[in-house]
Amino acid sequence: MNKLALWHQAKSEYAYAYDKNTLHIILRTAKNDVDEVSLIHGDPFHWVGTKGSKPTWKHTISSMELRYQTDEFDYYFVAIKPPYLRTKYAFMLKDDNQNYLFGARQARLISKENAYYETYDLSEYFNFPYINHEDLHHTPSWVKDTVWYQIFPDRFHSKNKTSSLSWGKLPVSNHELYGGDLLGVVDKLSYLKNLGVTGIYFTPLFTSPSAHKYDTTDYFNIDPQFGTNDDFKLLVEKAHEHGIKVMLDGVFNHAGYDHPFFQDVIKNGEESIYKDCFFIEEFPVVNFPLDEEGKPTHYYGIELNLKTFAFTPFMPKWNTSNPLAEQHLLSCIKYWIENFDIDGWRLDVSNEISHDFLRKIKKVSRDAKKDTFILGENWDSSMPWLQGDQLDSVMNYDLSYPLWKYLEHEMDLHTFKNLVTKYLAQTPKHVMENMFNLVGSHDTVRIKKRLKDDIRRVKLSYVFMFLSSGAPNIYYGDEVGMTGEHDPDNRRCMLWDEDDQDIDFKAFTKALIHLRKTHPSFKTYDYHFIDSNILAFTKQETSDEILVLINNGSQTTITLPKAYEGAYKNLLNSKTINIHDKIVLETYEFLILSKEV
Repeated sequence: MNKLALWHQAKSEYAYAYDKNTLHIILRTAKNDVDEVSLIHGDPFHWVGTKGSKPTWKHTISSMELRYQTDEFDYYFVAIKPPYLRTKYAFMLKDDNQNYLFGARQARLISKENAYYETYDLSEYFNFPYINHEDLHHTPSWVKDTVWYQIFPDRFHSKNKTSSLSWGKLPVSNHELYGGDLLGVVDKLSYLKNLGVTGIYFTPLFTSPSAHKYDTTDYFNIDPQFGTNDDFKLLVEKAHEHGIKVMLDGVFNHAGYDHPFFQDVIKNGEESIYKDCFFIEEFPVVNFPLDEEGKPTHYYGIELNLKTFAFTPFMPKWNTSNPLAEQHLLSCIKYWIENFDIDGWRLDVSNEISHDFLRKIKKVSRDAKKDTFILGENWDSSMPWLQGDQLDSVMNYDLSYPLWKYLEHEMDLHTFKNLVTKYLAQTPKHVMENMFNLVGSHDTVRIKKRLKDDIRRVKLSYVFMFLSSGAPNIYYGDEVGMTGEHDPDNRRCMLWDEDDQDIDFKAFTKALIHLRKTHPSFKTYDYHFIDSNILAFTKQETSDEILVLINNGSQTTITLPKAYEGAYKNLLNSKTINIHDKIVLETYEFLILSKEV
């Protein structure tokens, strides 16, 4: 047995409280390295025996399921319900008629006649001390069933038409304002409702000099470009009437250059009461050229006298441990929840915000409204942020990346399945079901452009996203076939003229949303991959079982195991299809099938 491949850690993604009664336990071993794995577990204080005899530990032995397999590792899984919420546990492994006990300190060979525990000594066992209800994930129940729609407000719809620019002008510049406003969104709520959207994620709405608004000047007012605070209050009320949640983008890692606190530091230097709200390393803070309007210019290559987001003095980084900064930002969190009834916060650059301040954000949010959703913009593995005390979820680039690379033909099918399986194995289920799944955003190339403007390939990306556990997100305009390179081209004006829209893809998106709402199998955790020359897998929830076939290439003949032969209903057109030993799929064709009984 390869002991170097054995891995487990208590209170991690390998051992976590799924709910108030249930622990999920995962063990990693080398691939095909052991024959059988069981978990020996029990309360560390539960000992039994008669008077005068040596007490023995009351324990249970549960068989573990080989749930995931990658090229390198096997992942064994079991769910247990400790009756007293405390658990000591170890793994029993069988390999070539030898028995091993793998605990917190070693993996040791044990003989069949040996006891699996030591009298009065469980020191080798892993420990999950207690399932405290305060430490659980309390993600609002509505999140996992949401279909999100991301809106970049300046480019979505204009009610008041305040811009002199023509709607849809190309090319797009980062500094152009096209006049999209909140009342324009109100006018299009029925469109979103008809599509099947149940949640809107807005990129920043607060006062800022830029089009993107990630350099906040005033955290307590809607930018006049978009309307007023009253307009926003109306929007939230109307959205809720349509059954649509509203999530704001909070930029709490950094402020804008024009923020009054930072301008006071520029003006008063070391005498400013706000100097410690930021990370000023040397005064004067401005050691970069300014233009005729007093704004930073030509700062590239200059060693700044302050910490910022990236290296731009447009965005000085908040020192959130400073009482003035903390009170200011937490007041913003509370203000928009209590006065406007928003449903969530998406936290920009959340992985650069201190864990301490993220905990405070969550507490203030939940105290203001118990079912507020906290989403983070983390681009990398995010388990330190997803322990239940900080973020509820993150933008799921862990799933986006392999999907992009596979559909771009930069990753083969085998590698794709390997990476997705690793994601499934190492992501706790209560986290996975609330993930913010996406194939594109304002920070990425639009999915259509990424896939060479081939709408057939875009459909494949949407099929996989909607068939994944977590909440799917539509970046505004993707549903009507909008394209665009990276920022700023990915932020074009929404196409509202149906002559410019891809009506077929819009109908396809609507159909996927409907299927996701009516087929529980769409939301289940695992893709049960089938050995095939195309991407083929099943998903099942109770009696709802579907078979998915995705051809990410040229026309091909595929062979499925005999277990999958039979009559199926195509869920997108209700036609019956008979699968025998071979089936032909056209270039970039896919099928979502339900077995006919």
